[in-house]
Amino acid sequence: MFMETHRFEYSIQSMANVLGVSRSGYYQFLKPSKNELEKYNPELVEFIRETWLTSRKNYGLVRLLREVKKVYSIYGARTVRKVMKLCEIQGKQEKRFRIATTDSNHGNRVAPDLVRRNFKPNQKNRIWVSDITFLRSSFGWIYLCVILDLYSRK
Repeated sequence: MFMETHRFEYSIQSMANVLGVSRSGYYQFLKPSKNELEKYNPELVEFIRETWLTSRKNYGLVRLLREVKKVYSIYGARTVRKVMKLCEIQGKQEKRFRIATTDSNHGNRVAPDLVRRNFKPNQKNRIWVSDITFLRSSFGWIYLCVILDLYSRK
């Protein structure tokens, strides 16, 4: 570092002025840095880690803060956020589930269009169509398949 190597040639004050830093900032820089995590209650840090691991790394700030408040009511969101950042704790973001029913990007043969987009047949049992959809329920996913004769619509 420049100031350290030239401290016998120039005063710290004059070098600090030229370099645009404060003298106290220079001395602060020279002090051995404490581990940032040591600032916080070790029991709190361990509690946050354990709670996060128990949640299978799902809990983020809001849920971890709720759990911390149950045990350590004096800590707020800022402290929990800082501990999470220092411990590299991050909750999983819930991804919206999307079912892909059509995959047009393939090299397989494509069935010919026998209906030729004419969806008004002139007699029964000529054109049958079907569709499938996925419905979310409290039991999980339910699959609904409809098969329909286009003439009678039954």
